[in-house]
Amino acid sequence: MSARKAVPLSKRILLSLAPSVVNQKSGPSLSRVGAIVEQISKAIKDQKKEAIIVAAKGPTPALYPSLFEQYGVQCTPVQSTSASDVKAEIQTLLSQGQVPLVTKDSDADAAQIAADASADLLVMLSNIEGVFSDAPGKKGAQLMNSLSPSETVQFGSGGMEEKVKAARQANGQQINAIIADGSQQEVVSRILKGENVGTVVQFEEDTTVGPLQICQQARRGLRELKDLSGEKRSELLRRVSKVLLDKADVILEANEKDLEYAKQTNLDPHMLARLKLSKAKLETLSKGINDISNQPDPIGQVVAAREITEGLVLRQETVPLGVLMVIFESRPDALPQVVALGLRSGNPLILKGGKEAAHTNACLLGLIHEVIAPEVGAYTYQLVASREDVASLMGMNNYIDLVIPRGSNQMVQSIQNSTKIPVMGHADGICHVYVDKLADLDKAKEIVVDSKTDYPAACNAMETLLIHEDLLSSGKASELVKAAQASNVKFYAGPRAQKDLSELGLEPTSSLGHEYGSLEAMVEVVSNMEEAVDWITKYGSAHTESIVTEDKEAAETFLKQVDSADVFHNSSTRFADGYRYGLGAEVGISTSRIHARGPVGVQGLLTTKWVMRSQSKHTVAQFNKGLWAYTHKPMAVTESQ
Repeated sequence: MSARKAVPLSKRILLSLAPSVVNQKSGPSLSRVGAIVEQISKAIKDQKKEAIIVAAKGPTPALYPSLFEQYGVQCTPVQSTSASDVKAEIQTLLSQGQVPLVTKDSDADAAQIAADASADLLVMLSNIEGVFSDAPGKKGAQLMNSLSPSETVQFGSGGMEEKVKAARQANGQQINAIIADGSQQEVVSRILKGENVGTVVQFEEDTTVGPLQICQQARRGLRELKDLSGEKRSELLRRVSKVLLDKADVILEANEKDLEYAKQTNLDPHMLARLKLSKAKLETLSKGINDISNQPDPIGQVVAAREITEGLVLRQETVPLGVLMVIFESRPDALPQVVALGLRSGNPLILKGGKEAAHTNACLLGLIHEVIAPEVGAYTYQLVASREDVASLMGMNNYIDLVIPRGSNQMVQSIQNSTKIPVMGHADGICHVYVDKLADLDKAKEIVVDSKTDYPAACNAMETLLIHEDLLSSGKASELVKAAQASNVKFYAGPRAQKDLSELGLEPTSSLGHEYGSLEAMVEVVSNMEEAVDWITKYGSAHTESIVTEDKEAAETFLKQVDSADVFHNSSTRFADGYRYGLGAEVGISTSRIHARGPVGVQGLLTTKWVMRSQSKHTVAQFNKGLWAYTHKPMAVTESQ
C-alpha cells in the first residue's frame, strides 16, 4: 500500500503548526486556527483519531483549549520542560482522551515529539504547498505528491530544507510525514481522507508510480516516438488493429466482468449502453485503426515555405503536440481509438478511464502494450486509476501539454475549472435540427429520426427540433413530431409549441437548452430561419446543427450564419464523428474556436514549428551590413524539400 493510501489508517496524528499558520500581521490568526481545531475535533469524534498539536508561539496557549471546548474536546497545554517529562505527560493526556498542546517553533522538535509519542503520522502545516521537484518558481518545478527515501530535491531560499530534514527524522522512526499549506480549505480533513494534498515524505520506497513519475515517463515516450519513422508507426497501428480481432474473445470476457459489476451496482442505463462492447464494435474499431495506419505520415509535413534570402530557406513543419491526457468515462472503445491517434501523431498519452470499465480498459491497453513492444515502451501509453492521481496530474502543467476530457457536462466543466493546462473538448452536446418551410417532409422525418434515435446517448444526437411555423397549418409539423414519436422519442414542448402543437398533448419543457442523452428531445416552433439561428446561438452549445430544406439559398445562409463546429444541410447530426468524416477515429469533439474544432482526428493533435536551413552561413549582422538582402520569396512546398 502506498504511503498516501495508508494515511486514513493512521490513528495517532501529530500536527505541527508553523508561525505562518497560527499568526498573521495583526496578531494570532483566529480564523485559521479555529478551522484547524474544528477539523481535528471532527476527526477525533467521527474517526476516533488521537491528536497532538505542536504549535508555534503566537496565540496564547489558553486559546486552543477554549476553541476545542466548543466541540466537546478537551485540550491541555503540556507543562513539562524536559524531554522525558514531556513524553510522559503527552502519553498521560492521550490516555485520558485529551489533545496535548506543545508550544515549539522547530520542525525538528515536532519530529522528535512525534517519535517520542509513537505517532503514526506527522503533518507539518506552513505557508508552503509542499515539496517541489526543483526550487519553487524555477521553470519546470512541479509539486511532488510523494518523496521516497532515495529521492533528492533542490531547495529554494525558504524553510523547506528544514522541513524535509524533520520529515526524514520522523521517517527514521517509521513515521510518514506530510508537508502541506495550512491555509488551504479543509486541509486537515482532506489529508486524513488520503487526498493528494501536499507532499508525503515516506519512510519506505514506494513501488507505485506517482503522478510526477508518470509525467516524466510520458516525456521520455515523446522523445522515443520522434525516433520512429512514419512507416514504423503505421506497422504498429496495423498490429493494434489486428489484435482487436485476434483477441476479441479475451476483450469481451473482460468487458463482461465490467458489465456484470455495472448491473449489480445499478449503473445508469445510458452509461451501461456505452460500456458494452461487441464483436461488431471491435470490428469497427479495428477497421478505423487500420484506416489510420494507411493515412500519410502527418509528422514533418511542410505547411509553408519561403526563401529568406539566397541559400536560406524557412519552412513551417508539422510536429506532435506533446504529452496529452485523455479522460473518458464509460466508453472502453475510446481507449484503442485515442491510442491509435496518439501513435499516428507521435503523441504519448496519459489515460484515465471510468472505473466502471476498469477490466476492459486494462485488458485493451495490456494487449496494445504487447503488440507495440519493443519499439514503444509501456510508459508511452499509461492508464491511471484513481481520482487522486488525476487531481495531481491536473497540476502538472510543465509536463502535460493538453487535456482532452470525454464525458458528461459536469466532468468536463470540473476539469476546465481545475487546471492551468489547456483543455480541448465540449461541455455540452445540445444539437439542433431545423426543419425549414421548404423542407421535403419525407426527408425531414428520416433525418430527425436518425439524428435522435441512431444513438441517443451520443453527444451529436439531436436534442432540439425547430420547426418553421408555415408547417403548422398543413399538419406537417404534427406529422413530423409523430414520426419521431413512433420511434419512441418523447418530446417536450417549448413555449410556442405548447400552444401551436397543443393537439399533441406534450409536456412543457423545463429547459430551453438541455442535453437529454436519451430518447427525449424538445420541440419548438419558430417564425423563420433567422429566429432559428438566433435560438441556436442563444441555447445551443456550438456542437452540431442541421437544416432540412429544398431552398439552396436558405441552406447556404444557415451554413454561413450558424457558428457551430459542425453545420449540415439535409444531413443527420450523427455524421459529426471522426470515423464518418474519414478521420479514422477521433480523440474527441471540440467546440473551441482555438486550434482544433469539430471531430478531432490526427491533424488536431499536431502543431507546427519553424525550421530554418542555411546552405552556407547567415547572420543578421550580414544583412545589416548589406551583404545579404531579404527576398522573402514564397516557395512551393516541393521546391523547399
